[in-house]
Amino acid sequence: MNGLRARIVVTALLASGAALVTVFLLVAPDLSARLEDTVRARLLAEARLVARLVETPLALGVGGAEIDAIADSAARDTGARVTIVAPDGRVLGESTASGEALGALANHADRPEIKQALANGEGSAVRHSATVEDDLLYVAVSVRRSGRLLGVARVAVPLTGVAEQAAALRRAVAVALVLAFALTAALAALSAPSLAGPLREIMEGARRFATGDMQARIRVSRHDELGELAEILNQSAERLDARFIEGARDRARTEAILKAMEDGVLAVDHKGIVALANDALRNGLEMDDPVGRHYLEAIRQREVGEVIEQVLKTAARFAVEVEIRHLRRFFAIAGVPFPGDQGAPHGAVLTFHDVTERHRVERIRRDFVANASHELRTPLTSIRGFVEALEDGAVDEPPTAKRFLGKIRTHADRMAALVQDLLDLSRLEAGERPPRFEMVEPTEIAEDVLNSFLEPAGRKGITLRHVDAGARPVSSDADRLRRIVENFVDNAVKYTPDGGHVTIHTLPHAAGGARIEVDDDGPGIPPEHLSRIFERFYRVDKARSREVGGTGLGLAIVKHLAEGMGATVSVASNPEKGTRFTVTLPAQPSPVGH
Repeated sequence: MNGLRARIVVTALLASGAALVTVFLLVAPDLSARLEDTVRARLLAEARLVARLVETPLALGVGGAEIDAIADSAARDTGARVTIVAPDGRVLGESTASGEALGALANHADRPEIKQALANGEGSAVRHSATVEDDLLYVAVSVRRSGRLLGVARVAVPLTGVAEQAAALRRAVAVALVLAFALTAALAALSAPSLAGPLREIMEGARRFATGDMQARIRVSRHDELGELAEILNQSAERLDARFIEGARDRARTEAILKAMEDGVLAVDHKGIVALANDALRNGLEMDDPVGRHYLEAIRQREVGEVIEQVLKTAARFAVEVEIRHLRRFFAIAGVPFPGDQGAPHGAVLTFHDVTERHRVERIRRDFVANASHELRTPLTSIRGFVEALEDGAVDEPPTAKRFLGKIRTHADRMAALVQDLLDLSRLEAGERPPRFEMVEPTEIAEDVLNSFLEPAGRKGITLRHVDAGARPVSSDADRLRRIVENFVDNAVKYTPDGGHVTIHTLPHAAGGARIEVDDDGPGIPPEHLSRIFERFYRVDKARSREVGGTGLGLAIVKHLAEGMGATVSVASNPEKGTRFTVTLPAQPSPVGH
């Protein structure tokens, strides 16, 4: 009892002491800054009042003596130093100088607060003043009438008083915190005995529950939060006892149901040892009998282990969809607690439902709908906007109407290009355009493509060149090959920075065919994008791709064109150094049907 009471008192003192010290450490350092901010706000209000006082005299061109008198009067009223400065930096009035001394003051155009006020309407600065030999806080505001700059009103006060106020406040805060700590210590000493006894009873009851004695009960002797806690623990023990009994009865039924399921079923105990794996699981995951081994040996996939661990830790249902990488198949995995033996922690049971085909169909549908809708929405929105502008009156302004119609034509052409690419891709996939084989010179194709891009490359200062390493004639479809190389060069020219280089290489292939490579020294493609670069609508940089006018289908069409005539396409890239697209033409083409 005494030990628990002492711990309560010590804990309360340590917690309150730490909290009070933290408060002091957080508050004390900011006091000077906060006081300075308060003074700055006050000075800003006073500077604005001074600006109103001198606005009319300055607008009427009143002489310097009257302005100086206004500054002196304002200084007496505010207790601050007041300065009136002309737009060119000349001091027109100064509360600390008059007559010849006023005329001898240096030009203030280079003062930080004056610069800020002239540029932004108000400004402030802290620095040492040579005039009054003290550190001052300056606040300045511009004086304007009808948008015309008349000058700057500046107010300043020494910071000595701010520092003294901050020190006084810190001392007051320290005294208040010490008194609060003393009060907390007294309250903790008085309240500890009333808390220690009930807490010990609750702890003893909790220990009995932890050992599995669910028949134990905690005596409820209070009607406050501690009494409510004891009652909650008693009720929890009753419910747990009932659930343990019910779980034992249901275990046999559960095992029978799991064995009859067509989906894969995996059950592990609280240590992760596999207790059950049905035939559907073994066949679906191509695994040997895992019973008796740890799940990490049976299924070496992190996501599956995470599901098991979540169920073991939380005793709650957990569901995810996971790709089993070595099988390249997707499974919907649902994990629920698996009752253990009486008094033992729960295990976990997982079901594996193969959803690979659904994933494939959904991905194709989702990607196509989303990408096609997105690609069409942007030009349609632009067209609608220009049409509305024409309807609102722009049609009566020939230059504007002509420019809007040009924009409409551009976006309509973009939609037409997208629709045409979709049609081409659909026809290629349907096999409506079989290749026409003939002997093709890769060097001629390369030269033809290079010449067709001289103008767009020249506009960006890009150097185009063709390097032939002795590529042999091959049997191929000249139109398809030309379109493939055009697409590669078009992308290279679009994404290569101004002044870059694009090179077409024609080379012989080791197996007797030929190879055409298009190199650029553009920004390159990050490694994580290379495996998907030939997917439809896939873009590495979506904003950049739309900016240069791409539809996102070019490389997907290239892939189908190549596969249709037995060729292959590939990409290699080094980020920040460039990209190489390659089409490899076999000596004996084997067209792939769609």
